[in-house]
Amino acid sequence: MRAVITIRPAIPEDAAALTELMHASAAYRGSYASILDDYAITPSQIEQDVFHIAERDGETCGFYSLTLGGEPELDLMFVADSAQGSGLGLMLFRHMTGEAKRRGIVAIKIVSHPPSVGFYQAMGAIVTGTKAPTIKATWSRPILTLTI
Repeated sequence: MRAVITIRPAIPEDAAALTELMHASAAYRGSYASILDDYAITPSQIEQDVFHIAERDGETCGFYSLTLGGEPELDLMFVADSAQGSGLGLMLFRHMTGEAKRRGIVAIKIVSHPPSVGFYQAMGAIVTGTKAPTIKATWSRPILTLTI
């Protein structure tokens, strides 16, 4: 039987589960791990931003957050390692663009994890710049723009 995936708005009580999923991601091991050091999603962040969670048979398997202050930005997007390659990233991305359209957003900024650039480009985003390294992100990060 095929697993049922649902997407729902996050609630503040989801903060710990989302932080756990984010820190468990194989995509942020090794040289990319530093950006997540001491970073936790907070209940107030969930209340302030647009957070949606994907659940497969009741288990959290991915999420995204869209910040709306100033220039709308896809701030976080994670798919559990066990759900990689299942189409969940595409499902979350389409949900995010639908949510943006519903809110009247015409473009979204994406500061990407370098290995994720190809995914965002396949979704229609265009590289428009580069964010310089910082103390926590010791590598350059591509900046993309998605026109909605």
